[in-house]
Amino acid sequence: MNVLVTGGSSGLGKSIVQKLCSEKENHVYFTYNNSIKSAKNICSKFSNTTAIKCNFSNNLELHTFLKNIKSLEITTLINNFYSWPKNPLMPGTFLTKNFHKIDEDIFIDEFKKNIMPTILITQEVISNFRKRKSGKIITILSSFLDSPTIGSSIYISNKNYLKGLARVWSVENIKFNITSNTISPSFMLTPQTLKMDERMIDQFQKNSNELLTVENVSDKILNFLNDTDGKYDHDIQL
Repeated sequence: MNVLVTGGSSGLGKSIVQKLCSEKENHVYFTYNNSIKSAKNICSKFSNTTAIKCNFSNNLELHTFLKNIKSLEITTLINNFYSWPKNPLMPGTFLTKNFHKIDEDIFIDEFKKNIMPTILITQEVISNFRKRKSGKIITILSSFLDSPTIGSSIYISNKNYLKGLARVWSVENIKFNITSNTISPSFMLTPQTLKMDERMIDQFQKNSNELLTVENVSDKILNFLNDTDGKYDHDIQL
């Protein structure tokens, strides 16, 4: 497989990249922005990976990346990128203000920052998949879509938008042997979420019965990619 993982230098994305690279027949391209040291470290460990520097909030960098996607001959796209809003009161979390207290500009900015890059990248990849008559798309969502928490309106609304798009990608491209699936992990322990208040982590653990690690999720993704026969189009809850 030639795999493109967006946001692949830290957290779940990094685990997915490393897991895919453990199988030598795969070549994994991954994007990164600020995590240069981590990206270089991954590439030094795995010869079958390529790091691509791209700030998705920079239109010039993003559109340069889009022009180069065709040359990568991608067979699988994993939409993992999501940039959480900076929140000094609750670092490491997607939780912000209650819905009625959020300025409209924040909703617009977060949509432009997190959803538009995924839309543009997936459009380009699907165009190439159609020419190849095959391809796989996996979009990372969240189990919180079914049980949202207080302060999660921006994150939940954006992820729900991607969930709807992922279903459309499946319906529109089934005759081209292109599949579109979503994976919805529950709360995961990552370097970011470990910054959260311990009481909040305990509450998430009570709600989900267990705390997933990024390795748990990347294992499931690799197994899914290896086992699927191209006929599965659904959401996988973890």
